[in-house]
Amino acid sequence: MDNNIGWNLARAANSWRHAVDNQMSGIGFTQSKWIAMMHLDRFGEGCTQSDLASQMGIEQPSLIRTLNQLEAAGFIIRRESDVDARCKTLWFTNDGKQQLAKMQHIAQLGRSDLLDGLSKEQRELLDHALLTIISNAHNMSFET
Repeated sequence: MDNNIGWNLARAANSWRHAVDNQMSGIGFTQSKWIAMMHLDRFGEGCTQSDLASQMGIEQPSLIRTLNQLEAAGFIIRRESDVDARCKTLWFTNDGKQQLAKMQHIAQLGRSDLLDGLSKEQRELLDHALLTIISNAHNMSFET
């Protein structure tokens, strides 16, 4: 069974992301765009482009194109950092906040469907188990 846990964990994450991709495409969002919007919301407005890229686990140049598209669509704005003029901070526009609310509603409906059949206790156990795996992986990456 242990041999299948990593495999099934990766399959579950890919399946989850694919299901959300299908839902978000209905409102015109690609995976890179909805993920950037959701991460910015979770990480917090006012973060730098570099910090957001790090939080997302991608390189900053990979994120810049997506941010350019979100800015051109009127969903985010960039402002010069109060701390470091070389850095840009990210903020939602009013349109971006409205779009984010739609995305969160769609994501909530998707979560309900994806977790269907799991009891509250199973969901809590799954959440705890995933956090433990994440913590263990984080600790392993700093051991060397």
